[in-house]
Amino acid sequence: MNRSSICFLMGVLFIAGSAPGIADDTISIICSTTTLGALAEEVGGDRVTVISLVQPGVCPSHFDIRPSHVADVEQAQLILFHGIEPWLEDLITASGNDTITRLHLTGPWNTPALAQAKIEAIRDALISIDPGNASYYQNNAEKAIENLIKIGESIQADISQYTSSKIPVLCMDWQTSFVEWMGFTIVGSYGPPETLSMKDIDLLITTGKTEKAQIVIDNLQSGTDVGSEVAAAIGAEHVALSNYPFAVPGTDTVAQMIEYNARQLTDTIRKIRAETEEINELEARLKESKESNQIFKVLALVFFIVSVVEALLLHVRRK
Repeated sequence: MNRSSICFLMGVLFIAGSAPGIADDTISIICSTTTLGALAEEVGGDRVTVISLVQPGVCPSHFDIRPSHVADVEQAQLILFHGIEPWLEDLITASGNDTITRLHLTGPWNTPALAQAKIEAIRDALISIDPGNASYYQNNAEKAIENLIKIGESIQADISQYTSSKIPVLCMDWQTSFVEWMGFTIVGSYGPPETLSMKDIDLLITTGKTEKAQIVIDNLQSGTDVGSEVAAAIGAEHVALSNYPFAVPGTDTVAQMIEYNARQLTDTIRKIRAETEEINELEARLKESKESNQIFKVLALVFFIVSVVEALLLHVRRK
């Protein structure tokens, strides 16, 4: 083999060795949603490569598998899912990856405590796969949990001044855990729009009116038309919360998503309070105006009576 051929082969080997995905010792994680992807990145840091399948603005049950997803799962070591993905098993089967570790993270995740449970499960899974970096995953998990706790305490301190009177609301089922954590009273709840009949919507409107619901709280990813319709019918405010990071600008982590949702509700309460105070002030002015008008009428009547009496007395004196 001549010198030029050796140099060529060495160049090819160098390029291959430095190409993306080659000689990469990170753990490849497939996540069904951006929620799990964001948590996996926080815990795994630079020791993991994370791919989130479902776009943040889409409900996982409406997801369509693409060939590239099959290839991604084929190379992965760990897959995280919620259990609401009817396409998941078909995807894993199509990939032929029989050794992939499945981590089923069931239940909601939209409060600090619920998100913390997911972080701890992901931490344990990564330690099981990569015990040599256990302390790294542990430290990352502790930092993420500490941040969630601080955010939760801040939100609770802010919302407590508004929810002491238990504000009545209507709420989409997938946001009930968060809304209850925020301190609201859920007087009625509803499922995804495609599952609701006109009778269901009419009953929801009746409940909202009877219970004097002040806010209708929707889930962004499941659709907001029904909530908007109900809010308009009962004269309530309409708010759409997100269940997945990245769906709204500035919500790149689960903690930021929780902060965003909390801010949506506190801003709405402030708006309601401001409008209520304005109405009360107008009513007070109207009452004051009516009282002033009544006083004026009484004084006018007294003045009239006095004038009549004086006129009669003057008439008598002249006689």
